[in-house]
Amino acid sequence: MAGTGGALAADALPGFFISVEGVDGSGKTTQAGQLAESLSRDGHQVQVVRDPGTTALGERLRALLLEPAADWALEGWAETALFLAGRVQLTAEVVRPALESGAVVISDRYIDSSLVYQGARSIPWEAILELHRICGADLRPDLTLILDLEISAARGRREGRPSLDRLESEPNTYHEKVRAGYLEVARRFPERAVLVSADRSPDAVARDCLELARARLQPRRAV
Repeated sequence: MAGTGGALAADALPGFFISVEGVDGSGKTTQAGQLAESLSRDGHQVQVVRDPGTTALGERLRALLLEPAADWALEGWAETALFLAGRVQLTAEVVRPALESGAVVISDRYIDSSLVYQGARSIPWEAILELHRICGADLRPDLTLILDLEISAARGRREGRPSLDRLESEPNTYHEKVRAGYLEVARRFPERAVLVSADRSPDAVARDCLELARARLQPRRAV
């Protein structure tokens, strides 16, 4: 598995880019929203996005990609390409302009989700990263918060949901590969990726996420 190569670091832009990652059921969406509220109260201009989603194209792709698969299967490379298409649009239409304006962008998932979810389908990381580079969607977050949770606990949280999407419905063996992928992301990219234990109350997790974000934002805002 390759590193980020020639990816453009978000610190080359005036804003600050935070991605929130984790296995399904780890609480990403909740934590992204709480972090946005806290940083807004701190006085930051905050833009929240979800990947896939946010743009018109992204929301249509999200509906397709997460639709419960009753009678169709999606090949690994096709899945990679669809997620990439949504991310290219999201980056060009929302993320990059917001960063250029000086905003703090908080993304519920970003490129690391492709590395671990499609990586769990044996799609090579170096190929995923190269495709993102070619398409101009290889923007590297300043901070990636990885909410780490054992798969058994994550699945227990999902059991109360009225329905599971296509990825949530995958067997535990697949989700164990996804979690291992996130641990590898933290090991490979320690300059930006931080593991946060999600096996605690949402408030405790939120406090850690906010502390990490403030610590990274402070030197940037002092420049």
